[in-house]
Amino acid sequence: VRADDNAPIEEYQNVPKGMMMGENYASPENKAEKTDGAATASEETAVMSIEDIVKNYHDGKFDLIKTRVQQLAEKGQHQAEEMLGIMYHNGQGVEKDPAKAVIWLTKAAEAGRPLAQHHLAVMTYAGEGAEASPLKALMWLHIAIAYYPDGPEKKRAMEDRENVYAAVNRRDRERALELAQEWLDKKGDKRLLGQP
Repeated sequence: VRADDNAPIEEYQNVPKGMMMGENYASPENKAEKTDGAATASEETAVMSIEDIVKNYHDGKFDLIKTRVQQLAEKGQHQAEEMLGIMYHNGQGVEKDPAKAVIWLTKAAEAGRPLAQHHLAVMTYAGEGAEASPLKALMWLHIAIAYYPDGPEKKRAMEDRENVYAAVNRRDRERALELAQEWLDKKGDKRLLGQP
């Protein structure tokens, strides 16, 4: 299992428009770029769509988005929970805090966000912010793979799963799959693992 400094964020390229925050928004393209990277008071209160938040995340403008992401996450917006967890995991715009990362990633993972499930698996495997558990890590990897669309994120999760397989016995592999099946069954998604 690998934990990179930068989170895989490809899925944020197709975020639906319309989630609004703050007041007095002027898009980042219409503002002069600042050299120090700190957000001004007007930028911190500007209306920003989730698409704008994602763009600023890609651009590394974590100080500009951290308050908005926090507000959305606290309101139960699952994509924001996921993003905030990743930000805490990597120390992006916030102080690195694995325990807070696990809290936010768990909320998003429980809501079916595969990127959060994958990050949670990596952290659980490594014992970052939670007790190390290859069994739980493997369960979350099975679930993430079930939810990921085909693409590089799914491929990476499958590679991570193979790495964890090498570190656990057959009984733990079977138990992790059972736990994933039970979790998906509770969500009504057991079919994602090829189960009726």
